[in-house]
Amino acid sequence: MNSEVAQEVRLVFRLHKISTGISLCFALRIPIFSSILSTIFKVVGIMAEEILTLKEVAVYLKLAEKTAYKLAAEGKLPGFKVGGSWRFKQTDIERWIEEKKTSSKDNNDKR
Repeated sequence: MNSEVAQEVRLVFRLHKISTGISLCFALRIPIFSSILSTIFKVVGIMAEEILTLKEVAVYLKLAEKTAYKLAAEGKLPGFKVGGSWRFKQTDIERWIEEKKTSSKDNNDKR
């Protein structure tokens, strides 16, 4: 893979990480990206669960880092510590969001 294509692939993955999948879905509609990503998926494979840092989770949830830290420390945000630093499985965060949406909807239905 030439360096220009590799750089574009890194950009797609970086955008995917930031935009929670929207960019990757969009990239799959572009033939060159679809072909490149398909090859990468077959050869390398993709980890099913990406691990996020506290800063990445804060950006993902559009929170201040301090707020994300507080929620994690209080056990309200699913995460774990590695060497004193908070880490989060992206799938756990997505599940937590869905649970919050569901509980919020349930509370609104009771009113």
